[in-house]
Amino acid sequence: MRTLRVHSTGLGVQSWVIHLLEKEGVIEPYDARVFSDTQWEPQSIYDGLDELTAMGIDITTVTAGDVRDFGKTERKTEQTRFAKMPLWFIGDNEKINLLRRQCTREYKIDPVEKHIRREIMGLKPRQWWPKDEVHLEVHLGITTDELGRVAQDSKKKWKTNVFPLIELGMSRDDCLDFLEERGHSPRRSACIGCPFRSNEEWVDIQKNPVEWQSAIDFDVQIRGVLGDTPSFLHRSGIPLSQVDFTGENNSSLLHECSGMCNT
Repeated sequence: MRTLRVHSTGLGVQSWVIHLLEKEGVIEPYDARVFSDTQWEPQSIYDGLDELTAMGIDITTVTAGDVRDFGKTERKTEQTRFAKMPLWFIGDNEKINLLRRQCTREYKIDPVEKHIRREIMGLKPRQWWPKDEVHLEVHLGITTDELGRVAQDSKKKWKTNVFPLIELGMSRDDCLDFLEERGHSPRRSACIGCPFRSNEEWVDIQKNPVEWQSAIDFDVQIRGVLGDTPSFLHRSGIPLSQVDFTGENNSSLLHECSGMCNT
């Protein structure tokens, strides 16, 4: 049986380490490297893609569309789609709550798998995977300090998620040291308006006026997604343009991101 090895890259810190380890020969060459673009990535991510490409690393970009389009009306049903992002809202208990996250699967995991099935394997829609002939390994940039994310392993018999950095015993700090030694400093991969951003990361977004305005505009647009219950990008339940990122109530990261998109 043949093993198809694919690196699903987010172009963030851990993914960069995997790319460089492959280039240095520490990790065996991949059959493919695939990046799923949400079309709302920080410019640093696209710059990093160009840099890796210039280094001779072949990365295929796929997309499921713009992650900000979830609020548009479907023509066939004339119903508004449910929010795919884990937006913040104030519930009946007057406490801040978080919507269930669906964007990682729809805009990150599924597009990569679709590319593998159709473009690499040549399978038609709904065609069975030839599990007796090919086993798929999807390699992900998760480190030893993120073991909770490994629990999201694949339940498909023909597919296995592999975590090369964990196998090498590398933490995120190890990855940062590894990159610093080689003169690289990629940022964490996440959408510009990701609701899981820490205050420090929001301040970083503010440094890019175009990205900051994009986040503010989207924060205004999502206010009525939940009907009479307003939703927000920031965990404080305050409009993004009004948040004091140095304030007491906003200083800590209340919910850790457990998705697969920020590696």
